[in-house]
Amino acid sequence: MLSLLVCLSCLTGLAGCSTVQPSASTTLASGNEVSYFWRHGSGPVVIFQSGLGDDKNVWASVIEKLPVATQVLSYDRPGYGGSPLTSGSRDPCSIADELQQLIRRLGLNPPFILVGHSLGGLYQYSYAQRHPEEVIGLVLIDPTHPDHLVEMKRQAPAHAAILSALRYSLFTPAMRQEFDGQSTCTAQLKAENAVNRPLHFLFSGRFRMEEQGAFERMVRALRAQWLSMSPNAEAREVATSGHYIQKEEAGRVAEAISQLLAKSRAASAKGQGSL
Repeated sequence: MLSLLVCLSCLTGLAGCSTVQPSASTTLASGNEVSYFWRHGSGPVVIFQSGLGDDKNVWASVIEKLPVATQVLSYDRPGYGGSPLTSGSRDPCSIADELQQLIRRLGLNPPFILVGHSLGGLYQYSYAQRHPEEVIGLVLIDPTHPDHLVEMKRQAPAHAAILSALRYSLFTPAMRQEFDGQSTCTAQLKAENAVNRPLHFLFSGRFRMEEQGAFERMVRALRAQWLSMSPNAEAREVATSGHYIQKEEAGRVAEAISQLLAKSRAASAKGQGSL
């Protein structure tokens, strides 16, 4: 879900939050320089994708709650954190391809567990559709639905107008690039086969006063559509949390990831090689 006032929190930063350290950087085949955090360990690599306006540090609390042996990758998309802005395409399909470039550059071996928040959830879903053989499971936290922007303009026009104003007045260049590109390639995403992998949805249960009404009804309807698109999905609503579940209830996110890791270990023990 691309929340309205959440965009403001993106801009005010994450002061006081823990960070993932140390960071490194590399240059991709596209020429983009990317800052990332990589922790070596055992088992599948857990790859984190942040939402609009966020860098890799938004995942620090979740990473801290995972077993220290868990392999972890989080990174800054161009224009965030330590990664310089790029003029290239910033639609979900292009960003999924960019992630694959990073994976190849670092020499990481699939299969992976993908974790994504908000717009980052849409990017991870795109990756799983484009490269299903590389993915064993996903944890999507309030993911932005492919039809989110279209449906918001139709069902909650007042909220869409506010978001449009924020786009011009408060968004950084990187945020504008991604916001404008979010509806590009979504027809391709919907046309392709559903992701046939274990998928855990974590949905926020606490809506701000200004989000209640038409906007909340739209979001809940799109959540139902997510589930209809995903045959192996489990969904949980975290009643105590707003949009940033990974910050407000980091343990719930770590728990969902740990469940996928446990299923992967059990499958490997049986010689199945996948979930």
